[in-house]
Amino acid sequence: MMAVKHIKTGIVHSGVKGGKTGCGIDTRKKPSHWVNTSSKITCDKDGCKN
Repeated sequence: MMAVKHIKTGIVHSGVKGGKTGCGIDTRKKPSHWVNTSSKITCDKDGCKN
């Protein structure tokens, strides 16, 4: 599973930069705030946590 990290909050979501996270956040709106990562997903919202 791919993961993307929000740089300002440090929260790791499922998904990839340039698309949407598992919980529905559009990473294309502020692409400089996101980075692809292989870290463990830390978002506890539906879509990311399961």
